[in-house]
Amino acid sequence: MSKSSKAELMQDVIAAIRASQTATDAFDHAVADHVGLDRTAYRCLDILDQEGPMTAGRLAERARLSPGATTALLDRLEKRGLARRTRDTKDRRRVLVEVTPELREMAAQLYGAPEQGANALAAYTNEQLEFLIDFLRGNVAYQEERMRRLDALKARETAEARATDRDVGTTDPEEGAA
Repeated sequence: MSKSSKAELMQDVIAAIRASQTATDAFDHAVADHVGLDRTAYRCLDILDQEGPMTAGRLAERARLSPGATTALLDRLEKRGLARRTRDTKDRRRVLVEVTPELREMAAQLYGAPEQGANALAAYTNEQLEFLIDFLRGNVAYQEERMRRLDALKARETAEARATDRDVGTTDPEEGAA
């Protein structure tokens, strides 16, 4: 039994999550810098690696980029041999973006083989692994909800700024002169 209170344990979990996020972010930044990528390009490659081939539009949506920025980014990644555009085999009109075998080779050098991560998890029981999966999926859902809240806040602030601009623009300029 723990000597810490539940409130202390919850604070320790939050601190551990934040420390983990900081360590992951620092490592990701170092890897991106090492291979000569900006953080946005790195994040897009990670999205493609995790989720598999997708349209450029879907990648733009997932990475929160404009279509134009996504096209320019994909051009750079293709030139570097890290991503490629291919025709969808089910619908030849669609173009999909995917990572290349060269990217996977580079990732294995930098991150290690997938088996290494699996070996680190082998010490956990099935129940512990299921708990970790549930916890991490819950954390993703929590972060996605925070993003939706941020988007709503930004939209509200933009609408308020536009309303203020309209109000200022409709004021009679001679009223302010005295």
